[in-house]
Order: sequence, then structure tokens, then C-alpha cells
Amino acid sequence: MIIGTRGSKLAILQTEKVCERLRKLRLEYEIKTVQSLGDVITDRGLYEMPSEGVFVKKLDTLLLTGKIDLAVHSMKDIPLERDERLETSAVLPRDSPYDALVSKYSLANMPNGAVIGTSSVRRKYQFLHYVEKEGVKVKIKDIRGNVDTRINKFQSGEYDGVILAEAGLERLNLDIEYERLDCDPFVPSPGQGIIAIVTRKGSEESEILKEIDDAKTRVEAEAEKEVLKVMGGGCSLPVGVHARCKGEEVELAVYVCFSDEKYTLEKAVLSKDRYLEEAREFILNLEIDHILPQKQL
Repeated sequence: MIIGTRGSKLAILQTEKVCERLRKLRLEYEIKTVQSLGDVITDRGLYEMPSEGVFVKKLDTLLLTGKIDLAVHSMKDIPLERDERLETSAVLPRDSPYDALVSKYSLANMPNGAVIGTSSVRRKYQFLHYVEKEGVKVKIKDIRGNVDTRINKFQSGEYDGVILAEAGLERLNLDIEYERLDCDPFVPSPGQGIIAIVTRKGSEESEILKEIDDAKTRVEAEAEKEVLKVMGGGCSLPVGVHARCKGEEVELAVYVCFSDEKYTLEKAVLSKDRYLEEAREFILNLEIDHILPQKQL
């Protein structure tokens, strides 16, 4: 098998997690690295990118042309609209879905005027909502680059703190202190902490990879994707969705930002046998029409 992946240190480590499982199946493979559009364009926020899926499109093209057999992605980078010839054949057991604050200040002691780095509109508004409830004014400044680059910018003093995915920090095994943001209103991005493997639909590789698919993580990923689909969301909308599979139930939390000062955080408990239908019904019954451009039955 030829495995395609982005060439960053984190992407390679994520691919190695997939390779560990392929070796247990006694499969041979080689790794092909690429540079995505998202890796090339680093002078603007993700919400300003010319199209969706800037981290996956190049690998999609290589899959469709037969130059690779599978692609390894962070699930949160996969856009809602995909070529119908492709499918996510497996997801690995989920790592932490939460965000993390790497900063010289704790969240509870954030000073006025602190400069916090993130290029995510969701993280921006969640952070502003939290600190402003405490009467603190901070500045959110765009930051791009891989995890090492962003941490280096923090350590050099360009930022007082940066917001990153905890899963990335754990996978890189970085010796750095951080604070997990797992409280209201820090609902993470849909798919965060999940490593996904994409193949051509109906291919031999697709069937093989189903052997390493994690059922619990699959439920969480599909529930989160269904919510985002109803909302018509993506990197340009400040939306957070987190599903947690617990026994025969799926706990769901949804964050939607309406403005600089207003957001809603809604929760539901779904049944595992009807989680997609119930997730869809839950969102359609919320009174948030003005931020859901694609809301439809």
C-alpha cells in the first residue's frame, strides 16, 4: 500500500499510528509525503482560505488518480463536501478532543491586553466570551504554522499564549506546560482528536481498513459531522460540536456563536441506535436560523 500524508512532524506521527495497525495485519506499505495548500498559504487565517479542505485536496487528487492507496488525515480537516468516489474507511480510537492553552498566564489569571494566538474563529470567540465574563480584555491575533512553529512564536514573546489541540501536543510528546480548555464555552471542533483514513470507495484497501475501524470513535465522528452538515458549517463559522459515546447513549454538546457578545451552548443525550436522526432533529429544533444558511429538512 502507498500511504499519502502531509509532511509535518505531527502528520507523520499520526501516519505512524496507522502503520502500527497495518503491521499487525501483516501488510506492507510505503509512505508518500505531500505539501498541501494549507501548508503553503500561511499568511492568512483558515477562515480566509480560498476554499474548504485546503489540507486534504492534494491527497484526494492523488487517491483519485491512483498514485496513493490511502490518505491519513486529521478528521477535523476533512470538509463536508467530498468527491463521492472517496470514503473514510477507518478511524482510530480518539485521542483528546479538547483545546489547550499554552501560556505564561493561567486562564483564571489572564491579564488585560494579553495577546493570544489562534487562526480559528471558534477558538477566538470562545476565548473572548470566557475572559470577558471575568471582565478581562485580550487581543486575539492570527497565528499559522505547525505546532512547533506556533509554540516557538509563543516562546519568543510574540504571543502571551496560543490555543492548540491537546491531541497534537500529546502525540508530539512535547515537554511544555498547558491548560486544558474543557469547560463552558470551549466545545471543540467536530472531529478533533480523531485520525481518519480515506480510500477510494469500494477498493480492496477500503475493505481491509474496516478491520481497524474503531466503532466508538466512528459514532462520535458521524454524530459531530451530522450536526455540522445541518448547520452548513466549516472553518468559516464559529461552531463547536462534541459527541461522547457512553454505553448506549451519546452525549452531545453544540456551541454556536452569534456575535462578539452572544453565543449559545446546547446539550442533548442521543440514543446510540438513532444518534444520526436524533442529532439532526435536535439541531433543527434549535432557534438559530439566522446563523444556519443551509438549514433544511
